[in-house]
Amino acid sequence: MITYLIKSGLCLALLLTFYHLILEREKMHQFNRFYLLGSVVFSFLVPLYKIYIVTISNTVGTTASLITASTMNVNTVEEINYTQYLFVGYAIVAIILLIRFTKNLLDIFLKIKRHQKIKKGKTTLVLVDDTISPHTFWNYIFINKEEYNSNKIKIELYTHELTHALQKHTFDILLIELLQIIFWINPTFIFLKKAIKLNHEFLADNKVITTHKNTTEYQYLLLNRATWNNEYYLASNLNYLLTKKRLLMMTKQSSRTKILLKKLAVIPVLVGFTLLFAERVEAQKKDASKTPVSIQVKNSGQKLKGDSSKETLVVYTYEDGSIIQKKHDDLTLEEKQQLPPPPPHNYRIVKKGEASDIPPPPTRVRKGDVSRIPPPPPHIRVKKGMRTPPEPISPLEYIKKHKDNNSEYYYNGKKISYQKAIKLLEPDNSINLHNWNKNGRAVFKLSDKPITIKN
Repeated sequence: MITYLIKSGLCLALLLTFYHLILEREKMHQFNRFYLLGSVVFSFLVPLYKIYIVTISNTVGTTASLITASTMNVNTVEEINYTQYLFVGYAIVAIILLIRFTKNLLDIFLKIKRHQKIKKGKTTLVLVDDTISPHTFWNYIFINKEEYNSNKIKIELYTHELTHALQKHTFDILLIELLQIIFWINPTFIFLKKAIKLNHEFLADNKVITTHKNTTEYQYLLLNRATWNNEYYLASNLNYLLTKKRLLMMTKQSSRTKILLKKLAVIPVLVGFTLLFAERVEAQKKDASKTPVSIQVKNSGQKLKGDSSKETLVVYTYEDGSIIQKKHDDLTLEEKQQLPPPPPHNYRIVKKGEASDIPPPPTRVRKGDVSRIPPPPPHIRVKKGMRTPPEPISPLEYIKKHKDNNSEYYYNGKKISYQKAIKLLEPDNSINLHNWNKNGRAVFKLSDKPITIKN
């Protein structure tokens, strides 16, 4: 989870940097609005995307094992889990921010309820006694009551606030506020909120200039209002970030070709960040030149070659000492054909009067006849120094035996801790385990499904 949050935060920060350097300076404010909101969605989704990389496993000097079916009980020392304490602290801060957010919403609703309201088209004017500059929250436009009654509100200011209301800019602000509460530890959302609010002002300013075509007068009007206060935390207001950027944007002339090229530049950026932050999954491919020196079949019943049994285990031993153990049900057809033949059938004792299911041997074998008596098994001479394959160990015992601070543990593709791996293996003896070395670091892959090592 921590890795996901780090990747998501870095991706969002880079997307926001690209916006400030390339996109913000051009008059394509509607496109920029969707880019900023889309950056949030993209940064949450791209770390979940998986890129599969096929690699050839190298088990020289290591022990690659797939171990199942263990009934051994091992007493372990339970370690303190500090993650829970960190989560509680994180949640407390988020709750405090949520309370502040809720209080700000209530303050706005109370002002709407207490003051006079005038319906005007698709919006509602809220006449307040405070000396404030006009600002908008959803479809409500807050205006000073005295200025409204004396007709001192300029039509340009009303058009500006009407644009905020009709284009639903409050939705963007509320969304970012909620995300900032959940991911308060990520400072990128602070800069993202400022960029979104400034882009809202660009959109509203552009609407005023397009409608009234009096850029110079509108700029003087904004400068005269620059020192007015605004106490509405969640509202879109006229005086937000009245800087040189906003005044210059009103008179900026942008080339259509340049705007198109910058929009197209977003595509390779998104592709590059997908490759950079997507999760890479190594689909290991077993070296075809590596063949086992022995194959053992271990089971609690009598089902062996060609038969399916959940208790049947097949153990492959290689020259370098590595062992791979699989369930019989997980074997491929080719692997099943390589299994040793089953032991001879144990015939039952036939009582007197019963028909025997053992075909009677011929009393005399003539030349050219085929004997029904099976030949004796071949005698295997054990040479001095010949090594017999070791007995397989349980997954729990194997992980504890090879515990290392640099080791990595995965369960169904997700990274887990050593303690989590121990807790998974203790009650469940049917979890599959695969281990290999990656850049000098031991990697343990756990799965409740069959693990296939491709040839």
